Amino acid sequence: MKRIIAYLDRFFFEEVSATGFGLMRAAWAFTVLFYMLGSAGDVVRYYSDAGILPQELGYLVLRSEYRFTLLQYITDPSAVIALWSVFMFCLFFMMIGLWPKLMTIVSVLLLFSFHERNLQPLGGGDTVLRIVGFVLIIAPEVGAFSISRLKDQWSHWKKTGTYLRPLKTHIWPYRILLWQILIIYVTSGWDKLQGTMWMGGTVVEAVFHHTHFVKWPKEIMDGWTWFSPYACFYTLIFEFGWLFMLVPRDMWYVLPMWIRKHSIKRWLIAGSLGFHWGIFVFMDVGSFPLAMSTAYLGLLLDQDWDTFTRMANKRWKGKIVILYDGMCGLCRRSIFMVQLMDVLNRTKPVDFRDGILRSKHAPDITEADLDRAMHIKTPKGKYYKGFYAFRKLSWHMPSLRILTPLMYLPGVAPVGCMIYTKIAASRNRCAHGACKIDLTR
Repeated sequence: MKRIIAYLDRFFFEEVSATGFGLMRAAWAFTVLFYMLGSAGDVVRYYSDAGILPQELGYLVLRSEYRFTLLQYITDPSAVIALWSVFMFCLFFMMIGLWPKLMTIVSVLLLFSFHERNLQPLGGGDTVLRIVGFVLIIAPEVGAFSISRLKDQWSHWKKTGTYLRPLKTHIWPYRILLWQILIIYVTSGWDKLQGTMWMGGTVVEAVFHHTHFVKWPKEIMDGWTWFSPYACFYTLIFEFGWLFMLVPRDMWYVLPMWIRKHSIKRWLIAGSLGFHWGIFVFMDVGSFPLAMSTAYLGLLLDQDWDTFTRMANKRWKGKIVILYDGMCGLCRRSIFMVQLMDVLNRTKPVDFRDGILRSKHAPDITEADLDRAMHIKTPKGKYYKGFYAFRKLSWHMPSLRILTPLMYLPGVAPVGCMIYTKIAASRNRCAHGACKIDLTR
């Protein structure tokens, strides 16, 4: 009996990384915000009594007379616009993580209110967003990658010089989300088997020429019709492939080693991403690809992040030493942010004010030179300073990689060096995070 209780306790309440759900919260809010803003011009037409579906006719068109929506009571166009505006602000706050739990609850409930007011504009992606939103509401921890978490990290780092332990959560929301994805794919696959077009390999060709879904001119789509049978069978295989998640890991020995050495879940997620973003490239299917991609983020656990880091660092040896001024408030804040963004764990901050550390990591550079600009030392022993040090760091941080090509454009380096020099020259005016201002001037 004790073994059963221990197993159930582990099955539902094992502590796992909350990173995936934090990313899923931000991605969910971004996806909903993006598509709701895209339909901003239709708010009155879709959701108010001045639109295509007045309240008194709703029960004739929709599920029933009773629906769980605030817009059953808020019907005036101006009031609907005001509620929609509140919804947009809540989604933005949810995305950046300002009061993450509260904003998640409010945003998801408002999404349900707008969806239940008028079902006609909705598609499959909207259904997935509602499912993911409900899981986010009941999840005990969604605060990873949030401004609220950033504030707590900064307070802890100022006091101790260390970061808070990574957020953990119970595993049961993960299991609920996994079951929902299983149901989506297996029921979708089963439904496809009831007809003849999927097994005949012709359905993708038909959709490629459907004026409602197609993105490209007919001449281009004609060139891809040969792909239809392969796409049809691939879809059926990967959708039913999610049933592998029900197979105990001990039974995976029957699979080839090149599959077994990686998680089956990661293979399924990779195949699903290929499928959904392939759809996105060729067809207009609304929010469905983004909605499903959002759901996959919640399926990533500690071992998934560890595997990602190992693969990204497979050819990376050593660490980049960042020599910073531990007596400068701006420098401490900067190194704090750099370490937070260093998701691949490739940097090592060193306070050059510590003589022992300075002689160990930068014996050939004087303290005066280090005081003029930030220096970094690559694993190969090469030094960079100032703007060029920041540019070099950006190569090795995914969160900054989007800026890297811009910093190599002609003329950017001289301007960047000038700006960096001015900031470096004025940084010592600030002590302990507060700037001294001479009010007599």
